Amino acid sequence: MSLSINAVARTLEGKGASRRLRNTGLVPAVIYGGEAAPVSISFKDNELLKSVATPGFLTGLVEVTVDGKTEQVLVKALQRHPSSGAVMHMDLQRAQADKVITTRVPLSFINAAQSEGVKSQGGRLTVESKLAEVRCLPANLPAVLTVDVITGQLDQIFHLSDVILPEGVELVSLLKGEDHDQPIARIGKSKR
Repeated sequence: MSLSINAVARTLEGKGASRRLRNTGLVPAVIYGGEAAPVSISFKDNELLKSVATPGFLTGLVEVTVDGKTEQVLVKALQRHPSSGAVMHMDLQRAQADKVITTRVPLSFINAAQSEGVKSQGGRLTVESKLAEVRCLPANLPAVLTVDVITGQLDQIFHLSDVILPEGVELVSLLKGEDHDQPIARIGKSKR
């Protein structure tokens, strides 16, 4: 299931035009990549705010409809106002069905409370990485990657190689070799 949002094509570009857009409740953005030329668009800020708050919007595929034409994109960059946190600009990359994409996906750690390290050895799971970079075709992009820590013992460290990978999904770090199998979580002594 991909998320969807509507946008409008815009012709005026530059800092001044972007500032005027934001003053009227719109957020400037650009869609680039693939065979087509880059397209300057804008979103209604209230719709974009709701979408950005939706889990998976920043890490999954998003359907953007611009003047009736729908494209699948990935959010590649999002600029926020330093004090208000409002979205100021977004860069979106087209996702083509037959082209491998590289993006970051959230990690989900399950069964920590049932692990021996937490349940009976007085440990606590500490997550060191919340995202992992993956390579896959858009159709194979998972919403989340799971790490089952049920076998966890006190002082055990979990690495990228412990991530349960769906069919057709590769971890970019592991493609570089075993020495890139970085720690992502550990069960350590609970400080109570």
